[in-house]
Amino acid sequence: MLSKIQSRQEYLGLSLRSLATQLEVSPTLLSLVLNGKRESSKVMSKKFSSWLRSPIASQQPNCPSGMVDRFINERASHLAASTLDFYRYKLNPFAVWCEKQHIGDVSSIQRAEVSAFLAFIRQGKSRFSQPLNNGGIKLFHQTLKTFFKYVGETCDVSHDWKNPLDGIKVKGSQAQTLEYSDSEIECMFQTINNGGDSLVRLRNKAMLTVLLNSAVRAAELLSMNVNDIGENGRTKVTGKGSKQRVVTIGESGLVAVNAYLEIRGNKAGALWQTLEGHRLAKDGLRSFLVRIEN
Repeated sequence: MLSKIQSRQEYLGLSLRSLATQLEVSPTLLSLVLNGKRESSKVMSKKFSSWLRSPIASQQPNCPSGMVDRFINERASHLAASTLDFYRYKLNPFAVWCEKQHIGDVSSIQRAEVSAFLAFIRQGKSRFSQPLNNGGIKLFHQTLKTFFKYVGETCDVSHDWKNPLDGIKVKGSQAQTLEYSDSEIECMFQTINNGGDSLVRLRNKAMLTVLLNSAVRAAELLSMNVNDIGENGRTKVTGKGSKQRVVTIGESGLVAVNAYLEIRGNKAGALWQTLEGHRLAKDGLRSFLVRIEN
């Protein structure tokens, strides 16, 4: 790893002090580690790994990492934080890959280079531990196409410049919508009933009922607030791009939610809360769904 750090430092033209600033470590300590006079701690090794995965803008006007930053910053005022994070997650590996290929001007990138990146990322390289399926590659393809449209609009490109993604075709996901039988749904509720804390059981029963009745997305479910629930079960949810819509959670959903809130006591703020009173996060929802589906 140290050789990769030093190679990248040299490529970017960073002084030891500049590198230490980016890594948020002491220059003296960094010098000792890079010269083999002291072993890297777990904390420093983690910083090394993170730094190697993070794009760093060079002084060139159209460098890939700099263009990614501009692309995201110009959208920060009208896009949700989760959407901006999605763009970073998809574009940062591309910027780092470009750096490793010594590609300094994003407007010069051709179709063959984008195809090489998609082939690279499909293998599960970089931050991805497993090979990506068609759906995962499709997301990279769509994001890069949007990004290069921005490149064409903001960079000084030739009159015959074309979006390098235009000629690349990617198959869509083969995933299908899940459908549960009555017996499977009954098993899910039974798993919830076998849980420990009574308040968590009521919350999870209400949450599953609302999911089954409304088919809302995960982000929409987690964004629900108590005051979003109408008397007739019509519920306002906020989803992708901060867009709002109204869904129906049904009579059984409304009954389950009211039973949960009656025991919870606090009838304000986030609808789905942890025992500590915090809004339930994606990891908590994912853990809950994995538990009841297995």
